Parts: sequence; structure tokens; C-alpha cells
Amino acid sequence: MVNNNIVPLNDFMQDYVANILWAIVKSFDVSCSNVTICADADEFHIYTDKGEIDISKKDFARQLIESTVKGMLSPLKGIFWFQKITITAKIEQKITVQG
Repeated sequence: MVNNNIVPLNDFMQDYVANILWAIVKSFDVSCSNVTICADADEFHIYTDKGEIDISKKDFARQLIESTVKGMLSPLKGIFWFQKITITAKIEQKITVQG
């Protein structure tokens, strides 16, 4: 979602974004059934059903993850980084981009 409006994604984009989110979480050795990334101009958070992954003390990792997520979403119409964006991926269903 972008500013509380759902941005519809085709199957390819849903799978692509979800796979990247799972890879990010797996790199922190977290096994979970859902991942949510919340981002806006000032903040960037990664939540799972196991809790928040603390990336605040790992500046390089935070910058790498944030630029990866922003880069993969930048070609999508309707997404601007000064807005609030939420991306959720669940094992049992496709992802949604929200904000």
C-alpha cells in the first residue's frame, strides 16, 4: 500500500517482491511465515511474525536493504519515497504493497 491505497501487482511482481523479502529475512537467520516492511522518508522497519528485525545498529545492512527495496519498487507507477509504503508477504498468499 502507498498512503493506505493498495497498489495492485501482477503475479510476476508479487512473486519477485516476495522472494526478495524472504531472502532479506533469511539473511538474518529468521524463519517466519510473514514479512512486512514499512518505509517512509524517515524510517525503515522489517517486521515478521517473530517480531521486528533490528537493523538500526547495522547501518550498512540497513542501507543495503533499504536501497534494494526502493530499487525494486521504483519502476512501479504510484510509488514515491516521500510517502508511507508498507509491503507484506505471507507464505499462504501473495504480497500486497501498501502505504
